[in-house]
Parts: sequence; structure tokens; C-alpha cells
Amino acid sequence: MLRVRLSEKEFEVLKEYAESTDRQISEVVRDYIKRLPNSRLDG
Repeated sequence: MLRVRLSEKEFEVLKEYAESTDRQISEVVRDYIKRLPNSRLDG
């Protein structure tokens, strides 16, 4: 589990993006993490 503090604006941007791509916020965050350089989650 990961808890992250976001401003209201940051949360709204994240929430709106997730809704516009028909995904949950956690899916958006996980997909972003997978794209980080040297990600050990590749594969």
C-alpha cells in the first residue's frame, strides 16, 4: 500500500485523467511507475 499526499488540484487532475481513460486512479499510478527508467517491473 502507498499513501501519497496531493494537493486538491493535483488530485483533481489525476481523478479527471483516470475517468477520461476509464481507469481507476491506482491503475494510472501503477502504469506510470512501470514507465519509470530502470523499472524492475518490466515483463
